[in-house]
Amino acid sequence: MKNLKKTEGEVAVPTTPLPGRGDLPARDLLLQAASELMIELGTPDVSLHAIARRAGVTAPLVKYYFGGKEGLLLALVERDTARSLAQLEGLHATNLDPLAKLKLHISGIARTYSRYPYLVGLLNHLLRESRTKASEGIKTSFVTPLIEAQRRLVQEGIAAGQLRPIDPDKLYYIIVGACNYLFSSRLVFANIMGDHLSGPEFEREFAATVIDVILNGVRA
Repeated sequence: MKNLKKTEGEVAVPTTPLPGRGDLPARDLLLQAASELMIELGTPDVSLHAIARRAGVTAPLVKYYFGGKEGLLLALVERDTARSLAQLEGLHATNLDPLAKLKLHISGIARTYSRYPYLVGLLNHLLRESRTKASEGIKTSFVTPLIEAQRRLVQEGIAAGQLRPIDPDKLYYIIVGACNYLFSSRLVFANIMGDHLSGPEFEREFAATVIDVILNGVRA
């Protein structure tokens, strides 16, 4: 590894891009490696040494950048949910009717879980196993806004006469459950249904199917 500098007298931090990974800095390499391994293995339970090997760096860099494995996992959640949260904020600012907003919302959920199929398992792990201030912040920054946004969309749809009365929280579990179950289990399903359960085209088609089935059930 070239051009290393010592920090805090402990860890050698690379100052130039690592080979084979473009221009990504080591911190991003570790996040990308963790994401890739979780997708390939079908579980968020991946060792730090495996992540470091995939990234092409040494395990002590995890402590340098993230303070430890929990910090890395929290940073990965923040990375993976940042786009969804930004799109959610933008959705509320549009002049679309509630039904159109709900369709975009469901598409966004399907897209997120298609790209990061480990996300629900990772969130559950952090919220169940960790009691740190940072992990509690996940509820405030991602889980709660997502649930409250859907509540608002459903309530607006009911008020506008576009949706029949339905409990928005139960609908949330139905939507997230449909997306999460397939994408988190596609390694198993691929052996039965073939290898077509991934990729942009499948992502769009699955989102459209979820929207069709769910909205035809709740439409007024």
